[in-house]
Order: sequence, then structure tokens, then C-alpha cells
Amino acid sequence: MHTNNFGLTVWTRRLRAHHPLVRVSDRVEAACLLLIVVVALLAVPVAGAAGTAVHDDLSRTFATQRAERQQIEATVTRDSRATAQAYDNPYLSPVQWQFNGTTRIDDMRTAKLKAGDHVTIWVDRGGNRRAAPPTDRDAAVQAVIAALSVWSLAVGLAVAGWAVLRMRLDRGRYADWDRELGGLADNGGRTNNNA
Repeated sequence: MHTNNFGLTVWTRRLRAHHPLVRVSDRVEAACLLLIVVVALLAVPVAGAAGTAVHDDLSRTFATQRAERQQIEATVTRDSRATAQAYDNPYLSPVQWQFNGTTRIDDMRTAKLKAGDHVTIWVDRGGNRRAAPPTDRDAAVQAVIAALSVWSLAVGLAVAGWAVLRMRLDRGRYADWDRELGGLADNGGRTNNNA
């Protein structure tokens, strides 16, 4: 029983073969597939460098944001009310806090709270409520996403180029087969003109 094997060794053998049935188009296709493997391997350090650069940049940015913001405690002034939209925190709670002797008021999305409950919020240097600053873990996640995106783009472009090349090679093969079959039909079905 013979099974087809489409691994890297098959393409390497096809590239080096000195067999009359291995066409030039087969060698070109095999060389391009091997080139995709090389691109995929060479793209790893490039993607790693891009991910590292993103991580370093985001880590600095996020550290600056953490330095400019601080956590303080705010008090809920009225019971939470449900909102029409579905969010992770489906209630809207009015909160107030003190900052540099000034009372600030804002609404924030929370779980269901009652008047007098305390919540922790983040504020900037002016005492305005802000979102919690991203952590170093957030920087790491975004760096991994950036690295995978760079690698996927490089390999995706190589595979797309190979797919276009293969379509053209297949079109040429089909034309060759049509020409050879036409020649065979014109010859009465005989494969030897001397007969």
C-alpha cells in the first residue's frame, strides 16, 4: 500500500529530482514552498524584536500613567440604578470623593450598590476620575499580539504569493496537458508517430 506524503522531504526531493516527470514548474513550486519555510523561520526573530520594542514602549507609557494616577476611596451617594444597556457592570452609581479639599461628583458603572457604600476609584493629578492604568501584564499581552501579528503578516504574504504562483503554474500545466492531449488526438490516439 502506498500513501502520499506531503511533508518537507517530498518537496526537497522534488526540487533535487532528475526525473523526466518532474517539470520545471514542479521545481519552482517546491523552491517557493521551501522559501516559505525559510521566511517563517526568519520572521521569528523579527517578530520577537517587534514584540520587545512594543513591550518596552508600552511599559514606559503605562508606568507614566501609573505615576500620574492614584487610587482614592469614593462614597456612593444614592442607590445604584439599572441601565438599559447590558454591560459587565449593569448599574450606574453616583459617587463623590474629596481631592485637595474639593468635593467631586461623577457617575460610574458598578455592581448594585447602596448609598453610603465605598468604592475605590482612580484619579489623575487634577482629581478627575480616570480608568485604572494598564499593568505590565497588559503591556506583555499587547507585545505578544504585536509579535504574532508581524509573524503572521510575513508568513501570510509569503503564502499568498505562493498561492498566486501556484495558480499560474497550474494554468500553465493545464495548457501543456491540453496541448499534449490535442496532439495525441490529432495522431489518431497513437503515441508513436513511426507506427
